Amino acid sequence: MMMLDLDKYFTIESLQRDKGESANKECNHSLETTCGKTSGSAISLSVKLRENSSHDFPISEYSLYRDNVWLLEYTTGKNPTKIHFYKEDEKYNGLKRVLLYYAIPDFSLSGTIKSYSTTRSYSNLFNIFISYVFKHNHLSANDRTDIDCITPSMLNEALDRAKNNNDAPRHYSSMFSMIRLWLSLSRQRSIPEKYRLDIDFTSVDNKKRHKDVVNHFQGIVSTWVPFSESELAKLMEYSLFWLESALPELINVRDYLGGLDLANKSSATFYSWEPNEEFEKLTNITIHEINVMSSSRIYSKTKLENRSKPYSYTWKNQYAIALDHVRNALFIFVGLLIGMRAREIGQIMLDDIYIDNNGEYWINITRFKTTNDSNYQGETEVIPIPSFIGDCVSSFKHLKSLSDFNKESYLFQSNKGRKVLNNFTDAQIKLITNEIKKFTGIERVHNHRFRKTIAEILINRSEKNIDLIRMLFGHESYAMTLKYIARNPFMVNAIAEAIEVNFTKDFHEVLRSIRDESYSGKSAEKIAHAMIKTPEKFVGKQLKLQVINYVSHILSSGEMWFIHRSALGTYCIHSGEIKKDDLPPCLIGKKNLGQFLSPDVTNCQLDCQYCVAIEKSRKAISDNINFYHSVLESTDNIGKKAGKMIRKKLAANEKHLEELDMNHHRVKRTLKMKVVQL
Repeated sequence: MMMLDLDKYFTIESLQRDKGESANKECNHSLETTCGKTSGSAISLSVKLRENSSHDFPISEYSLYRDNVWLLEYTTGKNPTKIHFYKEDEKYNGLKRVLLYYAIPDFSLSGTIKSYSTTRSYSNLFNIFISYVFKHNHLSANDRTDIDCITPSMLNEALDRAKNNNDAPRHYSSMFSMIRLWLSLSRQRSIPEKYRLDIDFTSVDNKKRHKDVVNHFQGIVSTWVPFSESELAKLMEYSLFWLESALPELINVRDYLGGLDLANKSSATFYSWEPNEEFEKLTNITIHEINVMSSSRIYSKTKLENRSKPYSYTWKNQYAIALDHVRNALFIFVGLLIGMRAREIGQIMLDDIYIDNNGEYWINITRFKTTNDSNYQGETEVIPIPSFIGDCVSSFKHLKSLSDFNKESYLFQSNKGRKVLNNFTDAQIKLITNEIKKFTGIERVHNHRFRKTIAEILINRSEKNIDLIRMLFGHESYAMTLKYIARNPFMVNAIAEAIEVNFTKDFHEVLRSIRDESYSGKSAEKIAHAMIKTPEKFVGKQLKLQVINYVSHILSSGEMWFIHRSALGTYCIHSGEIKKDDLPPCLIGKKNLGQFLSPDVTNCQLDCQYCVAIEKSRKAISDNINFYHSVLESTDNIGKKAGKMIRKKLAANEKHLEELDMNHHRVKRTLKMKVVQL
């Protein structure tokens, strides 16, 4: 049994490719919502406005089109979703209404918008768009002659200004999205003529501009887009329903149908001389008012006359739909807890997940490096998986052993289709994520978001998050989860990336000072040693990737990572789980400590082994030393206990100052390198 090797798997090239692919998918998904053809069965806004002069038709359950505030939805525990049409913006409100109408889920182009939160985000994009196109050129959006003044060069110039706005780098893609929406609706005559833009759309919305927007997005926007708490709750509700509630019932159906000798028949219609109450009862399942499985009964008088069974039951298509729901639920859990790339997750076969003699589940992973050779089949290695997933996959295999559902035995292939699948591509992954979007109402369900979500939970852990982790992994303790993570380099890297994204500024400040100036503390010594050992990885573009690689090695030992700046200007860099019988100085004496502990940086103590001092903290340390000396020298009646405490603090400060002096330019001198700005 061979485990994945972290260094071989997470090369610089693979990390860069992952980030690039994630960014491209994220940006392209956003752009897809602003272009396309309106449904042929839908009534365009142009027709509605022409036939209803009072504009009192509904745009939601709560509001009419003409209202000054569109109330779109009420969400329990949150503010209602609204779009405002302010009086002071009257000359822009007409265009705002016609464009945002198509950003509402019920009316969106090609049905690509599923959430009212997306509608609200388009309201913000509209304000950016108005600023660059109309306000900058002193034009009114309610004046047809002003709109006629807008030329392709004017729009391209506005896009270029947005691109060059370093203070608001996201404006470029936001502007392009709104212009695409406007052009698309104008071209289809889906908005009133008064607001249509009559220009050649390819002069603005073309391949060159599209590629430039995507490249710019990749360069300035982090691809770190974990699911929100509410989105994760929806994913869990959907998944656990099909894996915990529906799956056992489907097992009963499968065993019953198998006993009827239907297990190996591709045409699996069940025939009966009379209505079969047992068959109907066992093959029609509803749980919590959700239809899990159903069968249909057909009566044929002709068959009875021909002395054959007149009642026939069809069940296979409904069974296949239920199997796909279970598959979707497994996809969510595998994505969250194993964190593979899309290409790798698509290659998983049913038999790639198995249980060993010790009762532990494992998964064979076919990993792909940087090769573009279509004949390259990858290298298969193995990682552990949580028992909950393993048990569910075992049950899923049993469900698929009925009739011809095994097919080519890809774990995540569709069970509804009958077409032979020779290879599992990104198109199949997209079908799954589209179904998950449909049944959960969550926007932007991409494979790369799953592993980033669980990593985010792990590094920003709280009592609530730990409960979720325990449920997901089936582990009794957080420590057990960390041991699983350490054996799974996919998740190790995801968490390392999360740490790098969340603590970039702090971590880079520490690295810069260690490399170019000075440092003090055990954690800093470890980093300095790594720099001296592999100096080429701590310069230029290599640095950001090396941060991930460095943290990955720490995590691979089964320890978590914490970094935070303290009020003293020092840093707390802590790895591992804090236990109540071995508290760091910042937590000693505190009451009502929770079950899962993190350092308290508001009470940072310089005698702590996790404290890192850098050059910028030198002045604060020197001031502390002067203060403690003055206290000891000027106070005659200081108590023994207080005096001992002050001398301890003084010694800690003096030690850091001594090490800062001793390590001044140490790494720089050793490497004989120039200062490189981060």
